[in-house]
Amino acid sequence: MDPSSHKRYHVHEWEPTDMLNAYQSKTAEEYITDETVRFPIEQLYKVAGQGQITGDYLIDISAGPVAYYLLPIFEFFRDITILEFSDLCVKELEKWRNSDSESYDSTHALSIMAELQGTSFKGNEMENALRRNISHILKCDFTKENITDPVVLPKADCVLSLYVFHAVCEDLDEYCRNLKKVSCLLKLGGHLLLIGLVNAKYYTVGGSKYHILTTDKKFIEEALRDAGFVIEHMEVIESKMRNDTTYVEHMCFIKASKERNVLI
Repeated sequence: MDPSSHKRYHVHEWEPTDMLNAYQSKTAEEYITDETVRFPIEQLYKVAGQGQITGDYLIDISAGPVAYYLLPIFEFFRDITILEFSDLCVKELEKWRNSDSESYDSTHALSIMAELQGTSFKGNEMENALRRNISHILKCDFTKENITDPVVLPKADCVLSLYVFHAVCEDLDEYCRNLKKVSCLLKLGGHLLLIGLVNAKYYTVGGSKYHILTTDKKFIEEALRDAGFVIEHMEVIESKMRNDTTYVEHMCFIKASKERNVLI
């Protein structure tokens, strides 16, 4: 299939449960959830253990109708805002925040947290604490100068982002511009925690293939530097999602600090 015919995450309608069942639910293939659920949680748990990621305000700007990846770090911030590009995902996240019985079941993610902490399972307690820390779930748009217009957000101590640049950006120039817009959400000295895809090509939801912007490791590193960041840590793992449904060569986790302001 011609990549130009692939659908777009934030443009076309799709069923959130199709994405969850394929990639992030406890019914998905284990090798997939090892990468999409366990890998982010483990990396963020390691960062949290270093005691360097903390502050008053965190902004999450990620792709997908889930919030489980906030579990390792939410307690280190007093207030969290989630930004989403898809109206469908905003609706699904609100269902989860309101404890709707039909919302995403994050039991498997909570079990991973309990395993890492070496504690007994206290899923409901931890999940409810996360819900209380989330003050806003907002629609955002990279085509706007202020991506949350008309809402003006305070500068964050930390921005967490999973997959969104690969899902939303059309080309490499757009990736660089949008990364700078995200940098503008951060205080100087604040941290960006980024889960990205290396040499990915597509993913499938509900039988339709969706766009992923293909980037290599060198490009991601250079884009971060151009956006005013210094990379403090990078972890890269080989992906097993290489088939007709999803193609990702590697996944990466990056912790970067903002050392300078940049022009968009």
